[in-house]
Amino acid sequence: MKRLLFIGCLLLAGCADTHSALERKLDRIAGNLPEARIGIAILSPDGVLFSRQDSLLPMLSTFKFPLALAVLEKAATTGTPLASTLDIGPEWLESGTYSPLRDSLPATGGRVTLAALLHYSTSLSDNIACDRLLDFVGGPEAVDRYLRTRGFDGFRIAASEHTMHLDPENQRINVARPSALCKLFARLLQGGLLPSEQEAFLRHLLEDATTGANKLRAGLPEGTVLGHKTGSSDRTPQGIRIAENDAGYVRLPDGRSYCIAVMVIDSPADDATNTAAIAAISKAVYEQFRTNN
Repeated sequence: MKRLLFIGCLLLAGCADTHSALERKLDRIAGNLPEARIGIAILSPDGVLFSRQDSLLPMLSTFKFPLALAVLEKAATTGTPLASTLDIGPEWLESGTYSPLRDSLPATGGRVTLAALLHYSTSLSDNIACDRLLDFVGGPEAVDRYLRTRGFDGFRIAASEHTMHLDPENQRINVARPSALCKLFARLLQGGLLPSEQEAFLRHLLEDATTGANKLRAGLPEGTVLGHKTGSSDRTPQGIRIAENDAGYVRLPDGRSYCIAVMVIDSPADDATNTAAIAAISKAVYEQFRTNN
């Protein structure tokens, strides 16, 4: 028994040393952006959560991940097939916002399936598709309520994409702790939030995301499975990027997974510098867990 306890202590000490080493690496990377706040959360393959600047930070389009969960749950509980369609009238097709969906439709609009709207919103980060899905579930407050009633603390969601684009300062309304995002992604991987078919569909959407090739994805070896949701703000009149975010999960070659959220907040640096910091953090985390199993 004493020998087993001794080995257990050694293993725990080894884990602590590994996590401390990683935290030091992340602090060095974050130090390259001294004027920004960089929120980081990591949920390691062995279930240890550690974080840096884990306060409520602007989410931007990362909120489209909990939106997708709320939409899929409503579809499941109401028996609404994902092949059913929603009307996208011309009143939805506002210009001046990022929307491949709008660009695919005639000026008069059309009808689009729930599955397609989820693809546009989650994989492509389409703002009009996002707001149409928000309308479907009952508004931002419905997504906030979904999170709270299921025990997910550390979020506050109260604004649509339309509202956020009325004024750059509105992009600070939807907030989350980096650790809360990590835990939400981990819960999806664990299973049981949704029917298994819908969870598989959502994982596919996250892993098929085309945004953020220069963020978490850029720090990973080619072919690595990454399921994630990005977010990026406008700049203030003073040239400050309110948020440059990426959060999701990564599968290691041995089948283990970890979750990661990186939120670069209020940075005066250029976009390349901000995204390079996210990529460097992603690389450091991947290499740490790949070599320590």
